[in-house]
Amino acid sequence: MARLTAIGAIVGLAATLTACGSDTGGDTGSEVVIGMNSGLVSQFEEYAKVYNATNPDSPVTIEAIPDGQDDYIQQLVTQGLSSTLPDIVFNYDSLNQTLVSNDLLFDLGPWLDEGKDGLEGDAFVPAFLDQYRADGPAGATTGIPVSADSTMLFYNKTLFEKAGVTELPTEEWTYDDLYRVAAQITDAGKGAYWGLRSPAAAGGLLFVDYPILKAYGSTIYDPEAKKFVFANDKGLQAWETILAPYTEGWGSPYPTSNQDTNYFASGQVAMSLDTRPAVARYRTDLTDDWDVVNLPTINGNPTVGGGSYGLSISEKSDNKEGAWAFMAWFYSQDGGMKEAEPNGVIPASTEGLKNGSWLEDSNPVPANLIPATQYAVENAQLPNAVPNEAQTQLVPVLEKAAQEVLVGGKSIEDAYTAAEDELNALLK
Repeated sequence: MARLTAIGAIVGLAATLTACGSDTGGDTGSEVVIGMNSGLVSQFEEYAKVYNATNPDSPVTIEAIPDGQDDYIQQLVTQGLSSTLPDIVFNYDSLNQTLVSNDLLFDLGPWLDEGKDGLEGDAFVPAFLDQYRADGPAGATTGIPVSADSTMLFYNKTLFEKAGVTELPTEEWTYDDLYRVAAQITDAGKGAYWGLRSPAAAGGLLFVDYPILKAYGSTIYDPEAKKFVFANDKGLQAWETILAPYTEGWGSPYPTSNQDTNYFASGQVAMSLDTRPAVARYRTDLTDDWDVVNLPTINGNPTVGGGSYGLSISEKSDNKEGAWAFMAWFYSQDGGMKEAEPNGVIPASTEGLKNGSWLEDSNPVPANLIPATQYAVENAQLPNAVPNEAQTQLVPVLEKAAQEVLVGGKSIEDAYTAAEDELNALLK
């Protein structure tokens, strides 16, 4: 789930967005065009096929979007000027604020409040829906999360046994337990394997950083103070914990190339912080005996992170009613969610979490997947929206701070104070 430019990182961005959309008519009987992430195009084509079978007068078509984030934003801005935006646009949590600042997204709040066509804002887990509120929880709601992706602890039982460590992770573990056992396994591995795939990776994984900062009583950005505050006293404690696998020398190697090797997939680390979508890959690639459990706590607080991708209606669409009709169907448990859950989608709604078909996963690996997922989604700690001026710089600045500590020899206090100052200098 890069950084978690959020789940944008998990699903990736690719292909080409064709000019389309809002020139197709202004009533619900006209075509609805969805601009979609290329990795999800085939899935959404199947959803559209099901929807179109019962809504032939308002057909949905899918178009792919450009590769990188910058290209995607530029394309949307250009299309907005020429009134050729898709009716529904692919969005994700950390991109939402940028799209809002470019006047590209329609405020869905009033329709969600009234429960238009049965689609209600109260149906969604607040932490995930709030990621699509412009300028924080009180702002306009400009997107709806599709899949609630969250983090859990993956562990390789085979490697525990190889290391001679019998203490497996439990739901009661704290970070002290995690690090203590990880160090034991690393000592046993003698450089051939490690206890933990270092959670900091290159130093800018927000789905790892934010919940740990939160557990210590800090945060990344304070919307009331309107500034970054992650280098305060409690924040520095959090960074010490985040970087400890590297600074203490028992975590997997620091990815100096900025490309984090997945040592868990290769059976070289006993434990890894990862997102639920990784389950599909490990089911295919990992032949060892492995399982998942909820992440350890810090000071009694959960350390679960996560993110989502979502759907938004473009501000310039002439067919907002038709776009909304599709979204009302898509987010329904008897509609699109029934089609999406077999593809690994975990609905970000309370009903979907309690009664979704994803609960009927019959694959016995990993054995603890369902309860671990329920805990993760319900306890996910998701960051406040970051002002657009600093949004694209946040992850690079945090990665630079980690590198200055781990390669350049700077103190954690000096590196992260400088990072905080650099980001605050970008704010208007």
